Amino acid sequence: MKRWLRNTAMMLAATGVLMGTGCSEEQAQDVKVVAEGQPVKVITLLAAQADFAKEIGKDKVQATSLLPQGENFWQWAPILKEQKDIQESDLFIINGANIEERWFKLTKEAVLLKNKDLLIVDPSTGIDRLPLLRFLNVDASPEEQKRERQDPWFYLDPQLAKQEVDTILAALVKKAPAYADEFKKNAEAYKSKLDALDKTYADTLAKTKHKVLVSPYPAFQYLSKRYGLTYYVPNYLMYNDYPMDPAEHGKVKEDLAKHATKSIYFEQEAAPRVQEFLGMLGYKSRILDPYEGKQPTEGYKSYLHVMEQNLQVLAEGLNE
Repeated sequence: MKRWLRNTAMMLAATGVLMGTGCSEEQAQDVKVVAEGQPVKVITLLAAQADFAKEIGKDKVQATSLLPQGENFWQWAPILKEQKDIQESDLFIINGANIEERWFKLTKEAVLLKNKDLLIVDPSTGIDRLPLLRFLNVDASPEEQKRERQDPWFYLDPQLAKQEVDTILAALVKKAPAYADEFKKNAEAYKSKLDALDKTYADTLAKTKHKVLVSPYPAFQYLSKRYGLTYYVPNYLMYNDYPMDPAEHGKVKEDLAKHATKSIYFEQEAAPRVQEFLGMLGYKSRILDPYEGKQPTEGYKSYLHVMEQNLQVLAEGLNE
């Protein structure tokens, strides 16, 4: 938080901007369009929305995401260079479910003063959001830890991803109407692929032996709800931590035994000591990718590819 405040103050001082004098969101939406022959520059917070923009725009869009791989977005904030990247883009796509709340207002005010034609889009618009199951920010105050929040991982449900695609499509068409027909054609083709992904998930998970997804991370609630899985988040587990007191081990084993599964799903590889602990209890650690962090140019993985990998991992664990 200190880094964010320091960087924001530097940026505002350098540009002569005063906080609280930014353009309104309504003013920001009345924007100059991108000329035919020029690409639409898109900046997103998370990797999934960047991939959606690429699928809609193809070679007419240059899309990149901000969140680095492995970063906790509840703790992350853009530095000066990243704020400048937002400022120089045509379209800025946020997540919309309060993961940007610590920095978004100041960033919006600052960048719109430098680029009044920037279009800011919330692709969660129209999506029914579920309550967040667990807030993962150890630096937050006790009051912040207890505050109710919304679950931001709606895009891991392919049908909700389609709604995001429609919202991003509308923004791209508004920003670059010269490419409207091409964008709409690409979006329809991509939504058909999302429908196919949805069917594969539904057919596969309908046949699994177990119907409980156990994960210490809260990212897979929408996915579980879509496909009839029970989602359980054991708050005493993390990728690098578990109850150290042997007296607690029996309680953990008893709790996990209530859920018909032999796998615990993490967002990144669990520490060896955590895997050893779970193995002692008869459980295996597996990894599901929430597709948050920036994808590398080489070895780029699309949303569809990651979701197919997730399904394979999930099905293997639920059939043990």
